Amino acid sequence: MSDVAIRTARPADALAVESIRIGTWRTAYRGIVPDDVLDALTVEEGRRAELLADPSSTTLLAERAGMAIGMAVCGPARDDDRAGTHELYALYVVPQAWGAGVGSALLARCPDASSLWVLEQNTRARDFYVRHGFTPDGESKVLDLGGPVVEIRMLLG
Repeated sequence: MSDVAIRTARPADALAVESIRIGTWRTAYRGIVPDDVLDALTVEEGRRAELLADPSSTTLLAERAGMAIGMAVCGPARDDDRAGTHELYALYVVPQAWGAGVGSALLARCPDASSLWVLEQNTRARDFYVRHGFTPDGESKVLDLGGPVVEIRMLLG
């Protein structure tokens, strides 16, 4: 893992960050989200640049040999009904780097994040978060991602 550098992303990193998100969705959510929805996803560099410029959240970028291989976004908790002040909004690692510790390194750089939302059927991600001390708290919501999918909340501790 020493060959992976993690830094705060800047608006100029929008294309890399958004490309990681879209590419990971297409692999991780295949079989959970309809294929036509995943195949129609497009990289929205401008939208991501706006998000990166927002000081209320922090986007981290993981790089190896100058190539962007992972990203995480954390910020203030959006749920009022739980303890803790920070939330992990997103954590994506390119499939080629799964299992190499990149996700763990990104999560470690969001030390105050004590909650997150994850697709219930995304067992790989759920298992990852459980290994890092998160457990489902029983809260869930249904999202429309080209059809209904359930997202569950996980809390640290």
